[in-house]
Amino acid sequence: MYRHFLSVMIILASFFLCYSFACAILLLDSRSEGKNAVSTFVSNPPDLIVVFTGGQKRIEFAVKKAQEFKQPNVFITGVHEKNSVRTLMNPIDPQENEPTDHIELDYVAKNTVENVISTLNYLRNNRGLNKILIISSDYHIMRIKTILGSLAKEDEKFEFYFSPVPSNWLSLRSYKILYTEVFKLARTKLFLMYWDQKSPIQNFY
Repeated sequence: MYRHFLSVMIILASFFLCYSFACAILLLDSRSEGKNAVSTFVSNPPDLIVVFTGGQKRIEFAVKKAQEFKQPNVFITGVHEKNSVRTLMNPIDPQENEPTDHIELDYVAKNTVENVISTLNYLRNNRGLNKILIISSDYHIMRIKTILGSLAKEDEKFEFYFSPVPSNWLSLRSYKILYTEVFKLARTKLFLMYWDQKSPIQNFY
């Protein structure tokens, strides 16, 4: 019994270490993408900033980036139907000093796959947007990249860069989200392998 118990514990510990290693890869990849975006946009701003809603401080982070780049266009995807540009901006700019005519909202997307679809549709309907800066939480970047790689057409010339919003790693909640994200990434890859891009995406997050 002791040997069986020890074997089970070794297997569980090995699985936990491997899973933790996968979590670390997500964050390291995110950091690398962030550095690449910084070096790319030193001289010239992106043509469009895209924000995937669903995480804390993403919109605030995007607004600061827009200010840094002298107000390029901002596309926020996955917005709740009750929100508007002004309600989203109120916590950031309660005095309404910040112009908002460069911000557009998407109310259709309900999950990350639909965020990507809405983004690609927006780019296809608005010519001249080639260099795109996507903003989301650091743990979320690799999943977005995976979906974009699957759904973007080979002949499209879009260049995607990523600016991660850093998580608070002093909070246990952040670790829970990170460990869940690895599962979501694996599930997304399986979903994309079998999805015909015509069937509805029901309750997929």
